[in-house]
Amino acid sequence: MSTLLSAWPALVLLLPALWLVSAIVFLAKGNRRAFAQLMALLACFLIGALLMEFFTFMGALMARSGSQHATPTPTLGTGTRQLLETIANPRSITAPPLSLAAFAAYSIPAGYLWLLVTWMLHLRGKKAGPAKKKSSKTPRKAARD
Repeated sequence: MSTLLSAWPALVLLLPALWLVSAIVFLAKGNRRAFAQLMALLACFLIGALLMEFFTFMGALMARSGSQHATPTPTLGTGTRQLLETIANPRSITAPPLSLAAFAAYSIPAGYLWLLVTWMLHLRGKKAGPAKKKSSKTPRKAARD
């Protein structure tokens, strides 16, 4: 576990780099299906960032309306920064199972698994090349009058 905790920041930073390299390879090879899988992975992380922005904004709004002290409204990007810090924090691996930190930490292995499945689909897919025409063994029947 201590090895995983020490290597965690590198694993977190390696995932976007692998995503970018994979996207470039899939675009170069013309594999739209695998590229769409990568876009879905990116969409999941973006949805998480947007949800974190929403929760941060609503938390600040509720705290401001319930207390006498005026708390400043968080700026745009505060929730995303919090989410990225939570994901990159090695202690989030050891967080309670259903906490936000645990979900953030589990998103990294899930992202690697998603990337692996995308590569497996890409490698298993049809080879790029000229499409073969079907050979017609039986001639078509002539239309009747």
